[in-house]
Amino acid sequence: MDQNRRGTVITHPSTTSRPAEPAGAHPAGGAPTLDQVFSATARRYPTRIAVQDGWNQLTYARTDRQAGRLASALVRGGVQLGDPLIVHCGNHRHALVAQLAVLKAGGVCVPAPRTACRGGLPAAARQTMARAVLCSRSTYDEDVRGIPSLALDDPVTWRKIASAPAEPTLPRSTPEGAAYLLPGRGTDVTRDGRLVDHRSWLRSAADRSRRTGGAPPTVTIDEPPLSRVALAATWWACSTGGTLRTAPWQEDGAWPLTGGRESAAVLTPARYARGLATAAPVRGTPPPRGSAAGPGTVVLIGGPSSRDLVARHFRARPGTRLWAEFAPGGGAVPWTAQEFHPRDADRPYALGVGSPVPPVLLRVVGPGGAPLPHGRSGELVAIGPSGLPEDVHHSGWYGHWTPENTLDVTRRRPYADGAGPDVPIRLDEPADYAEMEVM
Repeated sequence: MDQNRRGTVITHPSTTSRPAEPAGAHPAGGAPTLDQVFSATARRYPTRIAVQDGWNQLTYARTDRQAGRLASALVRGGVQLGDPLIVHCGNHRHALVAQLAVLKAGGVCVPAPRTACRGGLPAAARQTMARAVLCSRSTYDEDVRGIPSLALDDPVTWRKIASAPAEPTLPRSTPEGAAYLLPGRGTDVTRDGRLVDHRSWLRSAADRSRRTGGAPPTVTIDEPPLSRVALAATWWACSTGGTLRTAPWQEDGAWPLTGGRESAAVLTPARYARGLATAAPVRGTPPPRGSAAGPGTVVLIGGPSSRDLVARHFRARPGTRLWAEFAPGGGAVPWTAQEFHPRDADRPYALGVGSPVPPVLLRVVGPGGAPLPHGRSGELVAIGPSGLPEDVHHSGWYGHWTPENTLDVTRRRPYADGAGPDVPIRLDEPADYAEMEVM
């Protein structure tokens, strides 16, 4: 896997954007990594809940301890710095332990929330040259051959791990090192996959906290483990010492929109549109702070939001802040962000996707890659460091700059069956972004 060629996403230094102070102190020696921030919280607040999944929960201390034991076994088993490892777990608790273990070992997480590509998990393992698959018994795939698969809910796995001595070189992660390889679409998961480094995840989480008025103690989601939205929500919660709640105590069809006012719900625009369709509107004055009438903030991650969705939000939840992040590929590291207000639903033009999130550099380019002036429509791309001109990340979305210097997205480039990202399909009608499911 050629990390230098593919490049990491959004790693430019910024004087106005730095990771938020985690619950634990920063490790000595400079900028932290995701696993180091988690470990600092575990040392300072060992009994704090990291993941609450219905009645099941994991504390920071237990999660960090299990991840350390698993990381030692991975290193003793031959995992080298930069090696990709697939994480394909059946619940968020196992997924978090697995991700932390890979990062502590200096590896690169390849999240596989469901079928990673045409051909399934074996094809993903072959294409990424993964060294191992960390899974659950429910997600174990016997067709993955040639590399070990470790089921984290199997007692036999932990008995074997316990026999391996602790690895003294842990953690081996570095801030500038790649933390994740987010697979691309199509038949080849590596073709337009994106490497995202530790600094980008931490910067994104810190920026999200500043935008929304502070890090929430609880982040609620209704997402399968390892989806892009789940990853963004996980590291927003864990990098600030908060709790990720993935399911309610009892069956609740309105989840995750029934969390307390101090919580923040993270969803895709399509998922939120479905939730609002079944939710009873909250009429009258906004509920008092601290009540259990729903989250204090809703963060939409992925594609653009429609005027109709914004109007429905403020009719149903007038006291809840609404933020939207444009994040190609379905989430993780945002490119743009904006807060919506009730007046936005009455605008005569499209809402757009907001302004770039520093230090992201965005351009609207034509077919040959040349930048287009304001008002001209083209593809939205992120440009890498000047020293790496090939580090261009295509969004697959088309739009133009508005006079307000925000981005107005007009359509999405879908993939033809069996085609790669360079084969667009003509869209004759505008897309309904509120109903469009984002990867």
